[in-house]
Amino acid sequence: MAEIRSAQPELLALAAVMRPDWEGRALSGALHSAAHNGWPWPRAFLATARLLADPDAQPRDLLAEIADPLQPRGRPLSAEARARCAAAARAALEESLADQPGAA
Repeated sequence: MAEIRSAQPELLALAAVMRPDWEGRALSGALHSAAHNGWPWPRAFLATARLLADPDAQPRDLLAEIADPLQPRGRPLSAEARARCAAAARAALEESLADQPGAA
């Protein structure tokens, strides 16, 4: 099984570029809270990536999800944002598969 390492500094740097409207300390605090509440890095990363792709989201939405994970309060992605995420995931998968030994 492949090891998944935390990349919090890199995620914060990406967030600063993608979402200049967000205060870096707010996201850093939300990620710290997620770790403190037992969230594994992949879960925190995925939740943050979803928020980064939502033009209406704020770091506090991650805090709301941490506070009550059974009642997510984050806004759902718009149809356009879901389509962009799906296209990016498809492209990454196709690239990954093309890089595999024996790929046609």
